[in-house]
Amino acid sequence: MSFPEEPLDLPPHQGGGYYPAAIHQRIHNGKYEIIRKLGYGPLSSTWLVLHESQNKLIYSALKIFTVAASEEAKETELPILKAMSDLRSFDLGLPIFRGSFWKQSNAGTHLCIVMNVMATSARALQREADHSRLPVHVVQTLVYAAANALAGLHKEKVMHGGIDADCIYLGMNMQTKHLKSMLDSEPQPTTVDVNGFTTVLSQPLSTEDKWNDKQKDVVDWDVQVGNLGHAQRRIYTPEKGHNYSFAPETLLERATCSPKTDIWMLGCLTYTLLTNTELFDGLGPTTHRIATMHAVLEDEVPNSWLSDGNMKEYTDAASDDFTSIEAGLALALHKDDVGPAVAFVKSCLRLDPQERLTAHECMDHGWLSMADACSCQFC
Repeated sequence: MSFPEEPLDLPPHQGGGYYPAAIHQRIHNGKYEIIRKLGYGPLSSTWLVLHESQNKLIYSALKIFTVAASEEAKETELPILKAMSDLRSFDLGLPIFRGSFWKQSNAGTHLCIVMNVMATSARALQREADHSRLPVHVVQTLVYAAANALAGLHKEKVMHGGIDADCIYLGMNMQTKHLKSMLDSEPQPTTVDVNGFTTVLSQPLSTEDKWNDKQKDVVDWDVQVGNLGHAQRRIYTPEKGHNYSFAPETLLERATCSPKTDIWMLGCLTYTLLTNTELFDGLGPTTHRIATMHAVLEDEVPNSWLSDGNMKEYTDAASDDFTSIEAGLALALHKDDVGPAVAFVKSCLRLDPQERLTAHECMDHGWLSMADACSCQFC
């Protein structure tokens, strides 16, 4: 029988090295009691913990990195989280840093970071929606919140590097009494025994916010941006194996990335939340992919790119097998919503990074201020 989630039996060099946490386990000298598994990814698992803070019990999220990922996280994600904690992270919708420590397992040593708890992700919200397409006013609220978080990060020379539907979360009432009542009303954590290991199945926290909430309710959503595992500060280098939503500057032989790469990812995210379709994919050589972007976006390739080693065979000619932004959005939106949405997406998706909007300009863009005038059926 294979592991249903993270492979607890694999060593770090084979993609394992996860910490084998257990429900009701107390760690870090008994300070934190593990209550539920919130989720996991390729570099970590995240757990809901109960602990004392300022003479009262509170819930937090405990992110436990794999052995292989811990040292890098110590040098990248941890300093950024600490820096952001001084910037009123709550106002920016960014994770609130509550502490860190190291924990030993049979696999090695794990970095553990304590943060505030987040609930449903935009990805989960999208999966619940009709045709997996979110209403315009919902997307506007999520994207505005993401732009607000990016504005705070970019001011501090931090590139998020991972803007997608999995990094945007809805907040929830985190009062201990309220959350305990909700936990008591839900099924208890499920465990599965595999190869001598006991693995816990993920149970993300639910929220009362729904994908088809009315505009008057959506404007009050508490939206947060997390997952700073790909963040970089001041010096930006494309991370090997990370696609950055196929931002064109990351496809070159002399690949680059910057806070403007976040804006490209924000534009791609907007399109995907509205249409349930990825605008670009990773198929074909760089020349073909950038020619397709040129055709889809009706935007000129920077002249400086033409001498790049990955662009030697470049021509503007793209295959006819692509869907324009206008056509893709027209299939998903009310006709009155198409034009403004196209304008916003295209302003984020300029081929030349320097021509893209800033995060503040995204927030000020007319489309993000049009939530009250949305023409979809839910308003």
